[in-house]
Amino acid sequence: MKNRLVLLVFLFFINSVSSQNDSIKLLVEKTKDLNLEMWELKKFAEKNLKTNVDIAKFFYYWIGTNITYDYGFSKEMKENFGLSFHKVYEEKQHPYTVYTRRKGVCAGYARLYKWFMNELEIEVEIISGHIRDERNHFVELLDDDDFRHGWNAVKLKDKWILVDTTWGTSGNKEVSDFYFDIDPKFAIITHFPEEKRWQLLEKPLTLEEFNKSKFIKPFWFQIGFTDIPVLKEDKEYYYLVYKSNADKGWSINLMYGTDNINYNFIHDTVKIEQDGFTYVRFKKKDIPKKAFYKMDLNYSDEENKTSRYIFNVYYFKT
Repeated sequence: MKNRLVLLVFLFFINSVSSQNDSIKLLVEKTKDLNLEMWELKKFAEKNLKTNVDIAKFFYYWIGTNITYDYGFSKEMKENFGLSFHKVYEEKQHPYTVYTRRKGVCAGYARLYKWFMNELEIEVEIISGHIRDERNHFVELLDDDDFRHGWNAVKLKDKWILVDTTWGTSGNKEVSDFYFDIDPKFAIITHFPEEKRWQLLEKPLTLEEFNKSKFIKPFWFQIGFTDIPVLKEDKEYYYLVYKSNADKGWSINLMYGTDNINYNFIHDTVKIEQDGFTYVRFKKKDIPKKAFYKMDLNYSDEENKTSRYIFNVYYFKT
């Protein structure tokens, strides 16, 4: 009875948070027809929202909905490389410019978010660092690196949380919700800040530890998996091992490649469920000793006879 009561309270909390987020998103939607100036948008949030948490969420969702990524900016910067580089960069990524043009890169997103938080007297910082994704599994600390990135830390209820307005621009609800108040142990999978204190971890990772860790897209955790898969082996087989998902509709397709470009499906895999873990077994003789691996997720709903694929969630190299 006690366990059931705890579960009901937990489900009520999750539904309440989801409903609250939906109401904030409706407010964001309402602003589209109002053509507000920056200070007017700030006043709109103050009038319609009661807590700093809701205000911080509102501007996170507003930026994610209204600002598009300026993919041509990198080329523009290369053309202006030299004395005018800094001037052009500062002009294009100034909060007012980003707001007016509805376009920016990560620095512009982070600066615009900081402008609103500052105006509303909410403590905020811009975090500079590097990110990794399926293209780059490792971080090199280069000033001209294409994988330099900027995001924010916001202090709410006397606690710092991590917010990435750039990565929250996806129209996918699960993805957009994920990048507000990112769990630090998930953030460190993809985001490596220059200042280790912004990892918000009890034991921050060194760059070497970060680069040795495995990359996985956050969607893996959003659908109920709780750990990063690991590769184990015996004399004859490899085993991709992870804690089983309570939703048994999820399965994986595993691929390998000798580079990070071309991949082949691994056939004849065997899935073994044991002691709460899933073991995906495949023969060692079919795979090069040094290889890249990629994992696709598949969901099948037998009752409703539907299925969907979520591609490319996990990459690692042996």
